[in-house]
Amino acid sequence: MKILVVDDAPEIVEVVSICLQLRWGHAEILSAAAGQRGVEITRQSKPDLVILDINLPDISGYQVLEQIRQFSQVPIVMVTVKGKDTDIARGFELGADDYIIKPFSNIELVARVENALRRARQNSAG
Repeated sequence: MKILVVDDAPEIVEVVSICLQLRWGHAEILSAAAGQRGVEITRQSKPDLVILDINLPDISGYQVLEQIRQFSQVPIVMVTVKGKDTDIARGFELGADDYIIKPFSNIELVARVENALRRARQNSAG
């Protein structure tokens, strides 16, 4: 299993990676510190799930989400400090599968990732 973390904060990438590795020891964790790189990695590596921040140095996570949705239905979990109702609604309108507000519980992150992966498997099975 491959999971891509798109976040420009190295400490967030590290925490998320550790959480995911503890739950899925076999998971390959990819990362991108900029939005456009995240789109490229998604296109090339075809991860099983993307964890995406909104505040990125080059383009916004919303733009990343829009670009990825042009070629992929990979599950995308937004993980961001933007917690206004309008931010959350926009994420879902653009195709996010889930939305987590920073700071987040590690247990909640793993549960939401697991849920997004389960829904994706069910959708692909029929």
